[in-house]
Amino acid sequence: MSIYFAFVFFLLITEMVLFLALIIPLPSKVTPIKKHFVRSLNYIAYTNETTKIVSRSIFVFIFLMFVDSIKKLQNISLTSNTYRNNELFSKSLNNEYTGSQIEALNKNEYYREKFFAQRNMYLTGFTLFLCFLILRTIHITNELLDSLAIKKQHDATKDDINTDIAYLNEREIKDKISEYEEKIDNLSKKILLEDESI
Repeated sequence: MSIYFAFVFFLLITEMVLFLALIIPLPSKVTPIKKHFVRSLNYIAYTNETTKIVSRSIFVFIFLMFVDSIKKLQNISLTSNTYRNNELFSKSLNNEYTGSQIEALNKNEYYREKFFAQRNMYLTGFTLFLCFLILRTIHITNELLDSLAIKKQHDATKDDINTDIAYLNEREIKDKISEYEEKIDNLSKKILLEDESI
């Protein structure tokens, strides 16, 4: 494997680990760490200009490698018949091999080239796919975290409102009780005054 495909393979492994870290459900004690991790990924992916330029350059590089591997695979498929029956190849072996051995060498070479082209195509294709998948997952996770924060804030304000209402209700009840106590006292005084007058 050439060095740039080794780099693509390393990038693919890194993307797989990152994607798994994003989608694994975690307990609530670890959720703040995940929130911080996702927020930093969001900053890296969408806000930081240097990272944007580098990631887009890598994406274009991998996309070109993907197109090249598809083109190479098509060329191998188109030239398979002519490659197997190539007279120059059989003459270059100086009659050391029989016809069936030459055909076996041609088949082995053909299948080897086809395998490498397919491997490179799948490697770059899955890397591109995971690139899009990770960006979308970061976006969805950020939306989820924002909606959870809004819900938590709404629940907190709702609890505050309920507490305020309960406090107001309690205060109103105390005011009404004191008002009724005053009326009772007034009425009892009236009754006492009327009793004295009789």
